[in-house]
Amino acid sequence: MITQKIDLYEYFKIEKPKGARGVLTSYIRDLSPEIDPARKAPAMLVIPGGGYYMVSDREGEPVAMRYLALGFNSFVLNYSVAEDSALKYPYQIAEAAMAMAYLRLNADKLNIDPEKIAAVGFSAGGHLCAMLGSFHNCPDVDKVFKPTVCVKPNAIVLGYPVISSDIVFAHTGSFKNLCGEENKELMKKTDVLNLIDENSAPAFIWSTFNDNVVPCQNALATALQYKKAGVPVSVHVFGKGEHGLSVADQTVYKNDKALKEMSVSIPEWVRLSVEWLEEQGIYTTAK
Repeated sequence: MITQKIDLYEYFKIEKPKGARGVLTSYIRDLSPEIDPARKAPAMLVIPGGGYYMVSDREGEPVAMRYLALGFNSFVLNYSVAEDSALKYPYQIAEAAMAMAYLRLNADKLNIDPEKIAAVGFSAGGHLCAMLGSFHNCPDVDKVFKPTVCVKPNAIVLGYPVISSDIVFAHTGSFKNLCGEENKELMKKTDVLNLIDENSAPAFIWSTFNDNVVPCQNALATALQYKKAGVPVSVHVFGKGEHGLSVADQTVYKNDKALKEMSVSIPEWVRLSVEWLEEQGIYTTAK
């Protein structure tokens, strides 16, 4: 496996603001003459959550490794957050766009198919992933980074995503960290329910019935909006499970309390997402 860290600001020769992150970590399969060395893998851009305050390690490398095992070359985005920076929107979406541009511009070097790039995001990272899937041509991004290639993922996977600031079950803290405490206009502008249209990337969404941090109403409302727009969508609401389950096994927990209190089928979300991605034409093997 080949791993490396890419400072996206440095790569694109953009002056990096104080406290900005914008770092992409790659997890790439080695080529072997025993396996078709010319085969191009699909790519998975992993966007961890953390309420736009921090970036969760639990939703980064463990997720990348799971998709790597299923045939994807994986890339984890460490994006700017309130924990160490005053940077707010549009830096987060600009950094996600930089990551997508880097993948497409370097597809040959990274041994990936530029037309088979998906993105997966969790909680606030799910919100960022959903924005990337629907807001990829956002004029605000140009203030930070002007893409020369399409930065829309071919499909997205959303785990217990933050979606809207304007519903009863909203996670308002994420929007305050992204937009500012009282910027209601920007919160409305970045509301995923207002962004989804017929040009949005297809979406696989999962949540749990008893998530009391980002309730499953967010996932369900989003699925209905994709359906209304005529965009392929798959939604799964598992019976039991706390917020932030990630890949839902011992690799992401210090103890097994959360695992004992969740539906046993939740770890299957990864396999289900890959099955759905194949339905969207993002195959993990040459076909």
